[in-house]
Amino acid sequence: MVVLNFTLTPEAAAKVHDLLVCLGKFSDTVAIEARRDKFSFTALNSSKSAYAALSLDSKQFFTSYECIPSQGGSDGRFTCSMYTKALLSVFKGRLYDPSARFGSIDSCEVSVQDRADQTECRFIVKMICNQGIIKTYKLTYEATDVMHALFDRNVAKNKWSMHASAMKEYTEYFGAKTEMLDIFAGEDGRTVFKSYTEKISSGKEVLKHPLVTAVAVRVADFEDFNVQPGLHIVISVKDFKAIVSHADTLKTSLKAYYSQPTRPLQFSYGCDGLLCEFTLMTSGDSNAAATPAAAIQSPSRGNSRARSSTSDRPSNTTSRPEMPPPVEPASRRAPKRRLPGSRPVTEPRRPEPDADSLFVQQEEDDARWEPVDYNKEEETLGWDASADHAAPVYPTFTDSASLSRTESAESSEAIAPTQRVSQVSGGLW
Repeated sequence: MVVLNFTLTPEAAAKVHDLLVCLGKFSDTVAIEARRDKFSFTALNSSKSAYAALSLDSKQFFTSYECIPSQGGSDGRFTCSMYTKALLSVFKGRLYDPSARFGSIDSCEVSVQDRADQTECRFIVKMICNQGIIKTYKLTYEATDVMHALFDRNVAKNKWSMHASAMKEYTEYFGAKTEMLDIFAGEDGRTVFKSYTEKISSGKEVLKHPLVTAVAVRVADFEDFNVQPGLHIVISVKDFKAIVSHADTLKTSLKAYYSQPTRPLQFSYGCDGLLCEFTLMTSGDSNAAATPAAAIQSPSRGNSRARSSTSDRPSNTTSRPEMPPPVEPASRRAPKRRLPGSRPVTEPRRPEPDADSLFVQQEEDDARWEPVDYNKEEETLGWDASADHAAPVYPTFTDSASLSRTESAESSEAIAPTQRVSQVSGGLW
């Protein structure tokens, strides 16, 4: 049988409400761990990329505290889990409001009903109001095994601290739909907090241009700053906002500890017997087009081999292009003149036509068509493939991709107009 009883002041009950709001942004369930000297709330998100542990000191945070686990001796513990919304329905807002006549409480008493003669186990919360009204809540809990995330601060050489109220002002600039946060320690005495997102989808509409918001903070504005210059660390914007908002309710300083990308980062803060620690997964291997964190990405083994092989080549060699140039259409190719004594050029073999293709291949004879007879004195309409508009003889269209006026680079034979203007007056078709 487990014995667990403790009493909270109105101010402490309001802090429990605030921490439950913060934990609700990480997970739908919250785990409770009670020991003889402390009481803890823990939460782990569904992707297992963020772990939160909020510990309440038994002597400073509670008015009275008693915990006797059923087993384990002095190091024993009592663990259970409940839905976060169920606890928030009990620890509502405005539990501590001295100016309000109604809604505030005098004290909060919590106990655990775990007896063999009882049919169900309950987590009992009694709210004693200032009008003599007692509100009793009996919540069902589930036995669970609570696990903790280990973080070695001796390895985390990079650390900084700043007051939570100042950090919250910076987070208000971050977009509501941004996903990642890049913390970059510059060499010019500034630290940049850059929030961004790679893609936003809303039905069939996709935001192709990423949202990027950068906030530069001077190193002198930090209470403590010791970070390797040029180091990028990427975390979740949603997690960072939730942590900063809760730290601002305590009016305390926020401290960060981390070593390098892809290694855990921990935020720590607390006051008056409440210690909050958040261990987050980091990345430094993001998309280079969306975040500068890829600039510190260590090159992979394949990339390093490619770089070494490229650097070993002589400087006078020309690398082979990855893609051949496009084939010139047959309609633009002009017949080449043979020089006396030159050998005939062998034409490349044309591929066999595909019977299943939707397109009809152009025959060789189609490129050697002859214009019909026309009267040269009549006004005509032609195609000008040059970019020279100094003295146009007739109305022209301009094709900037061509080489010269209706002629190729290897031939001076021009293609004459093929249609009279009088035939165009009635329409092209």
